[in-house]
Amino acid sequence: MECQECPEGYKVQYTPMAPGNYLIGIKYGGPNHIAGSPFKAKVTGPRLVNVSNASETSTLMVESVTKSTTTNAYSAMPKFSSDATKVVSKGAGLSKAYVGQKSSFSVDCSKAGKNMLLVGVHGPTTPCEEVSIKHLGNRQYTVNYIVKERGDYILAVKWGDEHIPGSPFHITVP
Repeated sequence: MECQECPEGYKVQYTPMAPGNYLIGIKYGGPNHIAGSPFKAKVTGPRLVNVSNASETSTLMVESVTKSTTTNAYSAMPKFSSDATKVVSKGAGLSKAYVGQKSSFSVDCSKAGKNMLLVGVHGPTTPCEEVSIKHLGNRQYTVNYIVKERGDYILAVKWGDEHIPGSPFHITVP
């Protein structure tokens, strides 16, 4: 098994030793699988080892390291002038959600300067599959998301690199 870091994350290569049905599990940040994992793979071709009734398991652990970035004239991210403490959020979706139903809330960044609104919802086992952010104009937004399972969720809302007041929000889905 081989792992290489690339701009999108990591590229892992593995050569199975025998044809058959395989499960490929990918986990991030602990014991939780990423969305869609484990993935099914049907391997065809010649057997590379001569063992019968063999069960094959391989594990690769990548310890991520936070890269330090230096701002220069060629930086991909511009430096915005903003104050996340001046962002105001309202709505039921900040405190409650129900399986299969759309949850929503509004975010008013009009008095917080210029930046980007970043929203993430992580559930008991995986991140929320779909979160939509609609810009209404004048740095005011509506956020919608749908949860697929019961349990405890974390809703992170950032204005640029900074959490807005109250974030991260904790939501229990009954």
